[in-house]
Amino acid sequence: MLRLPRLSVTRVVILLAVLLVGYFIFTAVGDALLSHRLNQDEEQLQQKIAELQRQLTKLEAIRDYLRTDEYIEGVARRVLGLVRPGETLVIVSSSVTPTPAAEQPAEAEDNLPWWEELYGP
Repeated sequence: MLRLPRLSVTRVVILLAVLLVGYFIFTAVGDALLSHRLNQDEEQLQQKIAELQRQLTKLEAIRDYLRTDEYIEGVARRVLGLVRPGETLVIVSSSVTPTPAAEQPAEAEDNLPWWEELYGP
């Protein structure tokens, strides 16, 4: 018959202490990994906020320009063909057909927001 070693009170206490220390180490490492991951997520969100704030600044500048008299007058002249009193409208037409421009890669333009395509970066 196999005989198991006798467990004394000292061995049981040591075994429990080792298990308890192991649990604390495991918990501490898990918390440290979670904290590191949360810090990385926070940094990414801070970068995203900064990018969105830059876009907001650009959009506000575009909005402010679209509200100016200079823009409104430009649209009235180009799109509607309006002129100021005393001015004469001259339309220049060309009999030469333009040559098609070399095609640019469509991928570069697809990534631009619509307002940058319309007004430029």
